[in-house]
Amino acid sequence: MSYIKKLNKKLSKRFDDSVEAREERGLLILSGSLPHWHDVVAAGMMSLNPKRYDGLVNDIRCTAERPQPLRLPSIKDSALAGEQPDVLIIGGGVIGCAIAREMVRYDLDVLLVEKEHDLAMQTSGRNDGLVHAGMDLKDGTQKYIYCMAGNEMFGDVCAELGVNFERPGQYICFDLITWKPLLYLSKLYWFWMGLKKVKVLNKRKLNEREPAISQNICAALYFPSTGIVSPYNLTIAYAENAVQNGARVFLDTVVLDMEVEDGIIRTVNTNRGKIRPKLVINAAGVFCEDISKMAHDRFYSIHPRKGTSAVMDRKFSDLLVRTAASSFATAATKKAHTKGGGVFRTIDGNVLVGPDAFETIEKEDFSTWRYNVADTIARQGNTSPALSEDKIISYFSGIRASTYEEDFVVCKGRFTKNLIHAAGIQSPGLTAAPAIGVDVTRMAVELLGGRNIVAQRADFNPKRDVTPNLSKLDIESRAQLVAQNPDYGVIVCRCEEISKGEVLDALRRNVPCDTLDGVKRRVRPGMGRCQGSFCGPLVHEIIARERHMQLSDVKKGSGKSEILYGAVKQKYKERR
Repeated sequence: MSYIKKLNKKLSKRFDDSVEAREERGLLILSGSLPHWHDVVAAGMMSLNPKRYDGLVNDIRCTAERPQPLRLPSIKDSALAGEQPDVLIIGGGVIGCAIAREMVRYDLDVLLVEKEHDLAMQTSGRNDGLVHAGMDLKDGTQKYIYCMAGNEMFGDVCAELGVNFERPGQYICFDLITWKPLLYLSKLYWFWMGLKKVKVLNKRKLNEREPAISQNICAALYFPSTGIVSPYNLTIAYAENAVQNGARVFLDTVVLDMEVEDGIIRTVNTNRGKIRPKLVINAAGVFCEDISKMAHDRFYSIHPRKGTSAVMDRKFSDLLVRTAASSFATAATKKAHTKGGGVFRTIDGNVLVGPDAFETIEKEDFSTWRYNVADTIARQGNTSPALSEDKIISYFSGIRASTYEEDFVVCKGRFTKNLIHAAGIQSPGLTAAPAIGVDVTRMAVELLGGRNIVAQRADFNPKRDVTPNLSKLDIESRAQLVAQNPDYGVIVCRCEEISKGEVLDALRRNVPCDTLDGVKRRVRPGMGRCQGSFCGPLVHEIIARERHMQLSDVKKGSGKSEILYGAVKQKYKERR
């Protein structure tokens, strides 16, 4: 009996003849209908056979659950009509922006489009900022290859871009003394995996380094190459350096369709006009599958996976964790709907707890639920017992772009010639971004004619122009800065010590913003204990004045996130 027949028999038994598998162009295609999304995902998981097929496309319809339609920008114009860039990058997350920055090392016209009103609005702005050591990856996968290469590059990249980056390391904790001998043996495995500096710490040494760790922990593995960074700061820095070197970034720009002829993308249709690129880079995150379908090059499927994390008040950080820690082989890792998660000190000093993980049909559902937050705190209490819900100042959810193969898809198009995919980028995608940027650029140069045609630029400047961060300066340096510009002496956000001058700097960058959340991502007003209760109105007013907007037109984020609304908004307009 052939594999397809065996698989269909298996699917029929599980799903009552509602699902069918077939082979097409070396791909495994699933079709049919099922009532619930978790059944659709389960069918994909049980059908996976990467050794036999070049990809799995899950076309099973979900009948009882329907996702919300794609969030579209309200703007419609012809700003991009007739543009013919050498490279069109779709997606303004850390992957797309890293690619853009690497592309401008060459004499290329690079255009990046992002459907949101700002960069890093989805997965890249909704993760823990951990730069992974790669301890949980399988050797030979794209995840492993790009993670290991990216981790090594991170220090140099962040130094060039002026982004804060540290390597505090990470502890994987064990609460059974019987694990300890195995941990020493495991060092051989880590050495083989390329993690040569892994250490085994007994309880005493671990407590010296991490006094807040649970007393139930008997030993830990320490991975010194784990780092921390602000994921949204890195994304924006990549884009700013790309623009500084000639790239163009268009926000509020969504790809609606493509015209493909003879295996070549001729036209990319957007809400801002038709673009005729020589080469298209698909870095659209959870929407990569949609883009691949438009490009007639679909050989994978994305099943969105949601995770929620909690942000703890910075004043409690030393009571929780100094670095990054998570538990292994404990109750914390045996529950459903978890990718492990942990307790992580961020680059800005707060502690993040989480995330959990569960399948969702929604690609843009960033809602948070108390159950997820409470469950995450309870699970991670095994690692850091001082965790409690009353220390939380905020929480957020993000969506990971998981493929059924659970690996990245970084390659040239299979059936479409002028296309490169950077898809299925979930954790450790942030870590892998520098290496993916370099490799995708190499592929692009090859497709555009090779180095004999595409020349490197002698005037490329890898150093990003940075603006002052007052909270990191000593008193004397602050005084000198204030003497030069009095706006730096006007404190807007007391929690984070952010001045009016820093807010204005954010609004005047070469990738500017005009929303409260946009300013918040760049210079942190509203990130403290009060979450913008005091500084929010001040930032609101600064944005309106600097961008010549009505107060009633300033939004919190993208879409319909109006701050002044209804009667209040109307009264303000009448008063003006």
